[in-house]
Amino acid sequence: MKERARSILEFAELQDYALVPVKGLSSGMVARLGFAIATDVQPDILILDEVLSVGDESFKNKCKKRIDSFWDDNATVLVVSHDLQFISTSCTKAIHLSQGNIKCAGDSQEVVNYYLTIVC
Repeated sequence: MKERARSILEFAELQDYALVPVKGLSSGMVARLGFAIATDVQPDILILDEVLSVGDESFKNKCKKRIDSFWDDNATVLVVSHDLQFISTSCTKAIHLSQGNIKCAGDSQEVVNYYLTIVC
């Protein structure tokens, strides 16, 4: 892990905070660090929960590119997100969950359209 620390901090854009304890970081910084740690290796399966909800647009785009690279390498990526644009353009399949129950599953654009009809 020590060997990977530099690349993780660089991706998270937290090099200046390398010596700060995690409890001294903001919640956004912790989320960036968590994403960088989880994605610093090539997993077979990656589960990401609302990772695109923190950070500025530049960091979100960086995260999306990294997620795309996993898909390009045929990894399975499970993304929990309310970013409907990302889901419809990046995911092939989607599931709409409500209170732990599956409300709709299938093609991502169809699921997004279904979700929009029930919330609007």
